[in-house]
Amino acid sequence: QFRALLWYNAAMRQCGNALRRVIARIRPNGLAPLSRIPFPALALAVCLLFAAVGIAVLDDYGVSTDEWAVRLITAASAYYLTGDRDALTAGLPNEHDRYYGVAFELPLLLAEWVLGLYDSRNTYLFRHLMVHLFFIAGGFCCGLLVWRMFNSRRLALLAMLLFLLHPRLYAHSFFNSKDIPFLVMFVIALYLMHRAFRRDTVGAFVLLGIIVGVAANMRPFALIFPPLILAMLGLDWWQAPSGRRKRILLTAGSFAAAALLAIYVSHPYYWENPLRFWDGLQTFSQHPVLIPNLFRGQIVRSDAVPANYISVWFGITAPPLGLLLGILGAAAIGIRALRDPRQALRRSELRFCLLLLGCFVLPIAVVVILQSNIYDGWRHMYFLWAPFCLLAVAGGRYIALFMRDTLIPALTHGNSGGKIRYRNLGMAGMYAAAIAIVGSAAYAIVSLHPYQQVYFNPLVDRETPERLQGQFDMEYWSVAHRKGLEYLLRRYPEMPLRIADHWPSYRNDRLIPKAERQRLFFVSPERADFYIASDRDITHNGEPPGVVLHTIKVYNNTILTVTGRKSVVAGPEALAELYRSEQQSIAVGDLLAAGEFNVHLSQDRANLVYAKVGCTLADLSAPFFLHLIPVNENDLPPESVPRGYESRGFNFYDWQGVTADDWCATQTPRPDYPIAGIRTGQFISTRGEPVWLWQVEIPGNILE
Repeated sequence: QFRALLWYNAAMRQCGNALRRVIARIRPNGLAPLSRIPFPALALAVCLLFAAVGIAVLDDYGVSTDEWAVRLITAASAYYLTGDRDALTAGLPNEHDRYYGVAFELPLLLAEWVLGLYDSRNTYLFRHLMVHLFFIAGGFCCGLLVWRMFNSRRLALLAMLLFLLHPRLYAHSFFNSKDIPFLVMFVIALYLMHRAFRRDTVGAFVLLGIIVGVAANMRPFALIFPPLILAMLGLDWWQAPSGRRKRILLTAGSFAAAALLAIYVSHPYYWENPLRFWDGLQTFSQHPVLIPNLFRGQIVRSDAVPANYISVWFGITAPPLGLLLGILGAAAIGIRALRDPRQALRRSELRFCLLLLGCFVLPIAVVVILQSNIYDGWRHMYFLWAPFCLLAVAGGRYIALFMRDTLIPALTHGNSGGKIRYRNLGMAGMYAAAIAIVGSAAYAIVSLHPYQQVYFNPLVDRETPERLQGQFDMEYWSVAHRKGLEYLLRRYPEMPLRIADHWPSYRNDRLIPKAERQRLFFVSPERADFYIASDRDITHNGEPPGVVLHTIKVYNNTILTVTGRKSVVAGPEALAELYRSEQQSIAVGDLLAAGEFNVHLSQDRANLVYAKVGCTLADLSAPFFLHLIPVNENDLPPESVPRGYESRGFNFYDWQGVTADDWCATQTPRPDYPIAGIRTGQFISTRGEPVWLWQVEIPGNILE
C-alpha cells in the first residue's frame, strides 16, 4: 500500500508538471487561429450542429391540428394555378381560407410531388424537417445581423443561441408551418433592413421590399415594416442635402413598388384581382374563427381577450434569464435615446435599435387597440422573439459600455489596478450570465423533450400538481396525441383499435408507420373503445369516458389522457372477446349478395349486414358501397331519384363495423321499400366520379 501511494504521488506530480507546461505555453494569442475564422463560417458550423440534432429528434413530434388544414389550403392554391378557378372558392371548408398566404407552403407541396412523397408519414416528416431547417436559418440571420451591427462575434453567437434555444419555439419549429416561417421572415427582413440602410443602394431596398411583401402575405403583421422604413427614409430626406433628396425618393419608391409587386405575385388568389389583398387584410384584422381560451383560470373568447393577454403569455413562456436581459436591454436603449434624441434620429446603430424596440412594441399595441382575435397563447406573435433577442443583445452591449466608461472609473477614481480588477470582474460576470442564459434554456429543451411546446418559466406555479393546467391551455395543438396512439398500438399488438374520432388523434395517425396505421379505426364516440384527450379537450369538453390507461405529465400537470372502456382495459384478450361478442350480436341471416364482401339479411330482418370472413386490415380501411335498386323508383328518397338507386357508402371515416380474428362486419338499416337488386363493390375516390375496383350485382326481387 505504501509503494502504491508513492506511485500515485509520482503520477500526480507528472500530471501537474505536464499541466503547468501546457499552461505556460498558452499565450494571449494562443487562440488567434480560432478568432481568425470568419463569423459566417462559425455560425454555419453551429447551424449544422443544430441541424444534426434536429434530424435525430425529427420523429419524436406529432402533427398539429393546423397542419392538415394548411396543406389543404396549399393544395387548393396549387389546383388554382393549374387552371381550376373554383379550387380557392368551392374547394375549401371556410371562405376566409382563400386569403391564407402560401409563399412558404406551396414550394413544400411542389417538393413533395417532385420527390414522390405520397405516404403521409414521409410527407409530414419532410415538412417538419424543412420547417426546422428554415428556423435554423433564422438563427443564422439573427447572428449575422448582430455581427454586422456591433462587429462582435461573442454578441452575435449569443443572439443566435438565444434565438434558437427558446423551448416553445424549438418544438414549434417542427410542426408549426405558419408562425415559425413568419418568425424567420421577420428576422430576415430586419437583417435586410439594416443592410439596406448601411449600403444605401436601390438594389438593397428592392430586395428588402420583396421580403417584406412576401412576409405580409404570410402574416399582416409584416405591414409594420413599410411605415417604419419610410419614416427612417423621411428622416434621411429631411437631414440630407438637396442634391441627395431625389435619390432618397427613388429609393423609397423602389421599395414600395417591390413590396406591392411581391404581395401580388406571392399569392395566386390575388392574380385576378389585386384588390383582394385589402379584403384579406380586413378578414384577418378580425379573424372570423372564435376559439375559447383558458387564461389565468378563466375561459375567455378569442375576440375578447384581456389587454395583458400577449404580455402575460410572453412573460411566462420566455426563458427567464433571457427575459430579464431583454427588459434591461430595452430600458438601456430607451434611456440612451432620451439622453441624446438628436443622435438617436441620425443614421446610427442607436436609431436601428429604436426601430427594433418599435417592432416589438407596436404589434402588441395594435392587437390591444384593435382588440384583435388572438388564441392559442401567443403563437400568432412568435415573431416578437426576433426583435426581443436583438434588443437583449444590444442592450447588454450598452450596459457593458456603461460599466466600462462610467461605472468602473467612478468606483476606482483613476486607479489603473482597480480598473483592471473591476473590468476582469465585469467580464467574468458577463460570461457567466451568457452561459447561464444559454445553459438554462438548453436544459429546459432537453428535460422537456419532446413536449417543449408546454414550457413555462418559474414565474408561474409549476410545482403544485394539476394547478397549471387549470390556469392556462397547455397542449392546445394536440401534438402529444401521437404518443397516445403509439401507446395503444404497443399495449394491444396485432389488434384493430376503435378510437373516438376526435380529429387531433386522426391527424396524428399520419405519422404512424403504415403497417401499424392500418390498425387504427376512428369511429363515433358511442362506438369507440378508446379515447384520447389533451388537457385542452378536457377543459372545454369534460373528462373522457372509461378507465384511465395512460397519462402524460409535464410539471406535475396532465397534458394527455388515454382511457378505455372497462371491457377492454384488461388487455388484447379482453378486446378480442369484446369483438367476438359483438360479432354474435349481429346475427347473420339469409345471404342476399355474394362478392368480396357478402350481404346478408339479419335474423330479425331489420338490417342489412355487410360481412366477410378472411378479412384483413387492408380490407377494413378500403371504401366500399351498397347500391339498393328498388322495384319502383318512386320509392327512392328524393336525392336518389336521379340515379335510380340508393347509395350507401362505408369508408375509413365512418366505419361502424366490428372485427374479431379474421372476421369483420357492419350493418345498415333495411330500406322500407321492396328491392329489385343489390349492387355491391369497392371504389376509389377521384376528383371526378368514383371509379369501381370491383362490383357484384344480384338481380331479381330478393326482398319483398
